[in-house]
Amino acid sequence: MKFLTQFPLNFLADTAGVERTWKLDHEGLQPAWSFLIFLVLAALTIAAYLRCTPAVRPVRKTAMAALRLASAALLAALLTKPVIRLTEYNPVKQPLAVVVDASRSMALTDRRDAPRDQHRAAIAAGLVDPASDLAKPLAADLAGQVAKLSRHDLVARLGENRKLDLWSRLATRSELRFYEFGGSATPLGAPEALENRQARNQAPTVIFPKIGATASVTAIGEALRQVIQEPRSQALGGVILVTDGGNNHGASPMEAAQIAREQNVPLFIYGVGVTSPPDIEVSEVTAQSLAFVGERLEVHAKIASRSLDENPSVATLKADGETVNQVDLTIGGDHIQDVVCQFVPKKTGDVKLEVSVPLRDEEVGRDNNTAATTARITDKKFHVLLVEQAPRWDFRFLLDYLQRDPRLVVKSVMIDGEPGLAKRPDSPFLPSLPATRESLFASQVLILGDVNPTDLGHERMAMIVDWVEAGGGIIFLAGSNFNPASYLGTPLEALLPIIPDIRRPHALRSQREATPFPLELTPAGRRSPYLQMDPDPAANQRIWDGFPGVRWAAPVARVKPGAEVLLADPRPTRAGRYGKLPVLAMQGYGSGKCVYFGTDETYRWRSRTGGKYYSILWGQIMQTLALRLLDSASPLTQLRTDRKQYDVGERVVIAGNAYTGNYEPLILPSLEGVLALTKPGAETPVSTRNINLSATARNFFRCDFIVSEPGAYVFHTVHDPGGILKFEVIDPNLESKQTALDDRLLKNMAATAGGRFLREEDLRHLPAWVSATSIRVASYRKVELYYSVWILAGLLTLLFAEWLLRRLSRLK
Repeated sequence: MKFLTQFPLNFLADTAGVERTWKLDHEGLQPAWSFLIFLVLAALTIAAYLRCTPAVRPVRKTAMAALRLASAALLAALLTKPVIRLTEYNPVKQPLAVVVDASRSMALTDRRDAPRDQHRAAIAAGLVDPASDLAKPLAADLAGQVAKLSRHDLVARLGENRKLDLWSRLATRSELRFYEFGGSATPLGAPEALENRQARNQAPTVIFPKIGATASVTAIGEALRQVIQEPRSQALGGVILVTDGGNNHGASPMEAAQIAREQNVPLFIYGVGVTSPPDIEVSEVTAQSLAFVGERLEVHAKIASRSLDENPSVATLKADGETVNQVDLTIGGDHIQDVVCQFVPKKTGDVKLEVSVPLRDEEVGRDNNTAATTARITDKKFHVLLVEQAPRWDFRFLLDYLQRDPRLVVKSVMIDGEPGLAKRPDSPFLPSLPATRESLFASQVLILGDVNPTDLGHERMAMIVDWVEAGGGIIFLAGSNFNPASYLGTPLEALLPIIPDIRRPHALRSQREATPFPLELTPAGRRSPYLQMDPDPAANQRIWDGFPGVRWAAPVARVKPGAEVLLADPRPTRAGRYGKLPVLAMQGYGSGKCVYFGTDETYRWRSRTGGKYYSILWGQIMQTLALRLLDSASPLTQLRTDRKQYDVGERVVIAGNAYTGNYEPLILPSLEGVLALTKPGAETPVSTRNINLSATARNFFRCDFIVSEPGAYVFHTVHDPGGILKFEVIDPNLESKQTALDDRLLKNMAATAGGRFLREEDLRHLPAWVSATSIRVASYRKVELYYSVWILAGLLTLLFAEWLLRRLSRLK
């Protein structure tokens, strides 16, 4: 026989982390029969006391009857053999990853002026009680202590904090595994422990590992993905992420949070830092990658300010260290403003463009008031070939503009023109169309008017397609006779951004309206730099609204997928099933660009505004189309990088077309190249290495690689050593650019992964929150109440009490 030697309900007492459920069951007589037996015993008891105890006082008689009834009830209950079936859910001690930010931004010392920020630092450092009121001012001596602590210092002091005792409490319920991360996560292993606890029932003290703050980047997403997907024998119970949220490298942190959610790994994210430290940051300095000597170049930058008073300041633009422009502005508050600086380059070559603002004493970040980019300045004129079937108004005005533009070398072919045009002095006309690939590839832009494809010939049209694929820019200037309808079924069809509508007869397709109709800027057109007559969007719209209308637009069935429509005919009568009739559209083709002008009346736009906006429009289109070929290594090796400046650790992509000496496609499985690194002041390259480009299409080659050292890089192929490609790699010091705690990112990550975002006041609850998400294993117990010594003692007590009352009442 078994006896329960403790109080029967002690099994319901709380134990840390253990959840219990229980139910009462019976293994003996059915409760209904037991109740019937109780009723019989109760009736006999009541009858006996009523008949056999007439001399006993009613109160005592009632008490004795009640004791007898209680004994009978307990005996009847024991006949059912009552048991309690107990289910216990015990948390499993799972691995818990502690991932700590070891980047340079953790070495920043925040300005903690608000009591809330001071209290939080004091809680982490163990200077105040974890439950202290954040709204109350901190004592002056304590405020002085926390003022000097960096984010890294706070994390280290948290590891030594015995008031929170965070890591030891976590270690009692989880198998801690520490990691530090910058560009990737580095395992630090399990923590060390000290056995010198005063009480034996306490877990050993966990020694927090030493973690630096030297990494040059913060890759939160990459580090989390690496830790979560690391092979391990037991499922990860969760991740504690300690960071300031300044992600600046690698995979998206939100994607990593989604991976954590899919694998049931909650993220508990402790945000270190101040959400709005006083700071000014200059970022996103941009300019055209290629510009011309003597022409105004705009340099754009974003200037962000936080928690600063508004004061007058100045943004300074330097070109290769020389101040070339200054812009007065007001900096302060919490907002971002766009700044545009301008300068006119005087010489060719690569120029470093640097935008900076003065540093204020109260700023936290000391290295983020300057940002830079590079641009290539050239004095090369670009070549334009204008081909037309016969003279028309648009051709005459356009040729006149092109000849007056000093950046252009213009040649024209008039297929049905007067004999001898090419023999006139200083004539821009050629006697015939280019017959060789070399003569065609000498041009950067081709304007194809209303030309009969028969006069072009199939071979020449195929040659034009190759030229565009290599980076050339073609403009289809529509006409009522051939362009674009006659190009269906020819090689040029692939270059058209639109599909012509040829369902109607030619006479109807070429019919002009009696009254001019305006053209409408599409949303893409309003954003496009091609059609920007004024930097102000409202002013730009007013200028376009003032343009005269046109009387004809070529019928179009629809726009090709991937093409962009910038101008459209707004008349509902000309709209089709795919929307409004496109008039100006463009698309990419290979490395080149294709532009479609669906009207031959752009010359009308000069009637009210003179040549100003007409020149701006065509100039912007020409320059953009020509830059692709001008920016390549050489006409034979039309390789280019996607940017002129990279950060250390970024991937450089070199890609483009390559040709033989006679401009035939170079068909090889790979192309060998040489990459050289140069340093300022060095006459010879510091290092060189071979780079192979793989052929991914007929004569299109590509390679990519990671750059790990700053400096100026020069690349050329063995096939064409004269085709030089230059780019720069800089150490961006990304860690100094973002000084604020990005709590919005961290909160979104925690919510996505089913975890929590924590500040210092929440850390005391972290062990309980982690335990609440742990996997639990169910165990089952049966507590046999009918063998309990306590129930037997209760029964004997009831019987003894009744006996005692009977003896006092002189009853047997």
